[in-house]
Amino acid sequence: MLETEIDSKVNIPDKNLTVGMEGKTISRLAPAGKAVFENGTEEVFSKQDFIDENQQIVITKIEGSKIIVKLK
Repeated sequence: MLETEIDSKVNIPDKNLTVGMEGKTISRLAPAGKAVFENGTEEVFSKQDFIDENQQIVITKIEGSKIIVKLK
């Protein structure tokens, strides 16, 4: 019998993240990518089309596991 184990996880945002918190992109958001906040790295989604790497951003909305950001 075939046995498999899945050990990955869904993007679960840090509970300390709040709307208005500022961070910096560490990859291009097209429209999704990675950003760093004071508590660590998170997958985020751009409210606009694209945001380049090393840009200051701010969280505008958190919908379940989806973090929406815009340029600061």
